Amino acid sequence: MGTQLGTGQHDGKNGYTVAVQAVEEAIDRIESDTVDFCQVFCSTRYDYEDVLDGVHSVVDDETAVFGCSSSGEFTENGVQAGSVVASVVASDEIRFFTSLSTGLEDDPHRCVFEAVNALPRDGNPQLEGYPHRVAINLHDGLSGLSDQVARIANDQFDDNVTLVGGAAGDDLLLEETHVFCGEQFATDAVGLALLASKKPIPVTVNHGHTPISEPMTVTESEGGVVHEIDGEPAFEVWKEAIRESAAENYGIDVDALEDGSDQLSMMLARYEFGIESEPRADDPGGLLGRLKSFVERTFVSTSGYNIRWPGMETTTAGPLSFAVAMPEGTELRVMHSDPDDQITSVRTAARNAVGQADDGDIAGGFVYDCFCRAAILEDEFDDALAAVENEVEAPFAGFETYGEVCTKSDALTEYHNTTSVVMLLPA
Repeated sequence: MGTQLGTGQHDGKNGYTVAVQAVEEAIDRIESDTVDFCQVFCSTRYDYEDVLDGVHSVVDDETAVFGCSSSGEFTENGVQAGSVVASVVASDEIRFFTSLSTGLEDDPHRCVFEAVNALPRDGNPQLEGYPHRVAINLHDGLSGLSDQVARIANDQFDDNVTLVGGAAGDDLLLEETHVFCGEQFATDAVGLALLASKKPIPVTVNHGHTPISEPMTVTESEGGVVHEIDGEPAFEVWKEAIRESAAENYGIDVDALEDGSDQLSMMLARYEFGIESEPRADDPGGLLGRLKSFVERTFVSTSGYNIRWPGMETTTAGPLSFAVAMPEGTELRVMHSDPDDQITSVRTAARNAVGQADDGDIAGGFVYDCFCRAAILEDEFDDALAAVENEVEAPFAGFETYGEVCTKSDALTEYHNTTSVVMLLPA
């Protein structure tokens, strides 16, 4: 049988009914009578218990059900806001294991440790003959701990496990996100799905941003709030860096940007920051970060930047607010991206993933895509999905995240903003 993947997407008023329709549509697109794995992405408009009840009414008790709330759902057929997306996998060459742990904000190390160690590790008989392993990491997107979650998970997993995934969303309400595992759904949580495969599982990550400023340094910050860059108010530094580009590309006078305006939100999405050096929490002096920065500036192309979105607050008051901590000493540049850049970047990610496949035969895949990319692409988001479909030539499903996880690239850290993470399953 190999591996088969099918996708389904529906919307409506009743979460149970919509979930049933999405899963049944996905199953109709494969030839297997059984489903080993079902990944579900769901809008906040539905009751999650109803959605999971609907999913479980269709799949067998042995099916590993996994997923999260989102800020936009899509398949190879396009994006559809306010929907439920289901992707089902049947395989005799991949084994699936899932886990869920709560209490992330109180103790991220314990939470991630429990989730990782609830899964089989090296030496477990269940993994014999399945040497290629990828773990999907879905977690609370409003915890402010996404970078720590990804880093801790990467440290805890066996060295032969690649992490992919993203931070759960909530349709940009910024109130509460949820992770699904089996019949459970929880906020303040980390969910993991381990895929152990007989064949390599291609994984890529890419972004479409180009630096437009000289290197600069965070000089005063508190958590994710950056007060000063190079000793000056952070917003003013950002505004001066984008002034010429914003006028030339969008006809926008940055001095006229107003608090809470759509123009300010758009500019914060299209002019984000690229991290050159991100000091670890266990490296307070930033020595490792400065060494990494030197290596990246010397040997790594612009694709090696880790993108950070500064738009958690749309205010011109002075500080910039990020979704994760931005420690003092962090080295960064202001970046720019437009829709064409974003389409090119996801096409490249998909093409590179296909190129990693042993025989080029793909069953389908999953795409974890930042909601900031949707803000940049606007009406061209379907064009980006079409670019993926043209490269993959197989079904795929994904959601718009509050940040992405991928450990495939040595040039990047584990956590990203405004990137596309592509994972393909070999047929």
